[in-house]
Order: sequence, then structure tokens, then C-alpha cells
Amino acid sequence: MKKLGFIGLGNMGKGMALNLVKAGYPLTIHDVRPEPVQELVKAGAKAAGSPREVAENSEIVITMVTSSPHVEQIMFGDDGVLAGMKKGNIIIDMSTIDPIVTRKVAAAAADKGIDMMDAPVSGAPPKAADGTLSIMVGGKKELFDQCKSILDVMGEKVIHVGEVGMGEVVKLANNLAAAIAGVGMFEGFLFGVKLGADPKVLYEVMSASSGNSWVLQTRVPYPNVIPGSPANDDFAPGFTTDLMAKDLGLILSAAEATNIPLLAGSLTRQLLEAARAAGYGSKDWSVIARIIQQLAGEDEK
Repeated sequence: MKKLGFIGLGNMGKGMALNLVKAGYPLTIHDVRPEPVQELVKAGAKAAGSPREVAENSEIVITMVTSSPHVEQIMFGDDGVLAGMKKGNIIIDMSTIDPIVTRKVAAAAADKGIDMMDAPVSGAPPKAADGTLSIMVGGKKELFDQCKSILDVMGEKVIHVGEVGMGEVVKLANNLAAAIAGVGMFEGFLFGVKLGADPKVLYEVMSASSGNSWVLQTRVPYPNVIPGSPANDDFAPGFTTDLMAKDLGLILSAAEATNIPLLAGSLTRQLLEAARAAGYGSKDWSVIARIIQQLAGEDEK
């Protein structure tokens, strides 16, 4: 089996890396926090002191970090991934970042004879832990075919979406649609509840009607309507407000650079920033429903 490296053992990356160890892959890992590294070492991984050391001990390096600057930090420089990789090695960046940064890293890798794919994921930490993420992969088709068995360990639905950088584009488009759909659903519930409707009745009708959506099935903004909704637990995160705000920022930046008007996307970003300003950055992004409710003078429920 290919020798793998994994950098970034956060809420998502730790579960993804554990699944690779369980599948029998030799895995070298790195993270700035010692706790997840120790957990992975106990499971059978080997710890490395830097991204470069991970690369020196791997044929394929997988990265899963939170932002474009983090990706650039671990890729470039004397201690970076590119400094330790050999010609013919492969990088799979599974972070959700700016497609322009993805293509910058891919170009630098290509100059050294290193192939790269971007493979951002959709799904919360529980899906990372049980290996059922959706993975959108940008890169050469032959490279995708070569690496698909590795990606299958981490994802239930693994889709090749085009050349390198297109994984990020498709992932961000998906998040844009989901966030905007959430605002519509949250306002629909607010309207109904303010005029006297029971949230459980609203859910029953919407889920069988044109108002149905993935957001409705996972993030009803009132507690104890459906199991598993973040609202049941004071908006404990699946996907945090900070991360969704970051993604909307990437989307709007790319849209501005390419003259794409995103009216609903701009409003959604402002609601996310309002939630962050209210101290909700670490809560699930559906907490923007609380901001919408407060604007209407509704007490928290």
C-alpha cells in the first residue's frame, strides 16, 4: 500500500486520518496540537515534527486545514511539504480554500514534478469519523483513478468534477446554495411561528411540500422538532459559523473578481457576520436563525 502522510488533525481531519490507519495504510501525521497526534500514534500512525518530515516519509500527502494561508504555510518554505516531496509524489489537499491558492500550489508542485488534486469535503465530523463524506475532486482523471481507493476510505460519494481547482469551486457553490436555502427556511419558520403556527406542524407540512430541503431535514431552527438539529443543543456545531463565514468570504471574493453578482449570498454573509459579532462564531452556522428571530423581536427559544 502507498505510504501516506496526513497534515491537519482537526474536527474533520482526525476522523479521516483514523479511517486511513484502520484501512491499513502506513500513515505519517503532523498537527500543531499534540492531543490528536497522540491519539493517532496510539492507533498506529507515525508522528512527524514538520510538514516537510511528513512529505519525506510519504508518497502521497493529504492536507486538511482551515484556510488558504494555512495551506500556503504548510506547503511552502524550508519546512514545507514541497521541500520534502520527491518527483512523482502526489498532494491531495482536502481543505476548503480559495481556488486561486489551490492553483498556485498546484503550479509550484508541477514545477517539481509533483501532481496535485484538490478534494474538499462535505459533511460534519460524524461523517468524517465513519467515512461517509462527500468528496469533490479536481485534478487529472488518471490521477483521480489512481487515488480513488484512498479517497473511498474517507468518503461515501467521491466525484471527479474537473481539473485542479474545480473541487474548490464545486464545494463553494454547494455551500453557497445551502446557506442561502437556510436563510429562506429560517425566515419561513419565523413567519409561521410569529403568526401562531406550531414549529412541528410547519416541519410536517414543509417536509412534504415545496419548502423541503436538506437544510430543513437537518437544521430546523426551533428545538425538539427533529432529532439531531443543532437547535436542540443550543446550536452545538456540526459546521461552525466561523467556517461558513470563511467560505462565504471566499465565494464573494471570487465572485467580485469575476463580476458575478451574488445578491442573496451577500445578505447571507452579513447574517453570518452578525452572528459572529454576537459571539456565536463557534456555534453551528444555523444560529443565524437566532439573529433573524432577534431582528423580529422574538425571544430566544
